[in-house]
Amino acid sequence: MRRLNALTLTSALLTTSAVFACETCRPAVEAGIFNEHFWGRLAITLLPFGVILAVVTPLHFLGRER
Repeated sequence: MRRLNALTLTSALLTTSAVFACETCRPAVEAGIFNEHFWGRLAITLLPFGVILAVVTPLHFLGRER
């Protein structure tokens, strides 16, 4: 039952719409996120997934029976 509750909570958090800032703060928040460093920060954020994929893919194919 706990696993179902955790799954429900996780799926609810992942499918909710974006949180909106107040009209006063929104331009400052967007400017802070989408500035000149956005692409570099996005690449650094996604880098661990690429590393994990690069490690797991060969292990998957090496472990398969031929």
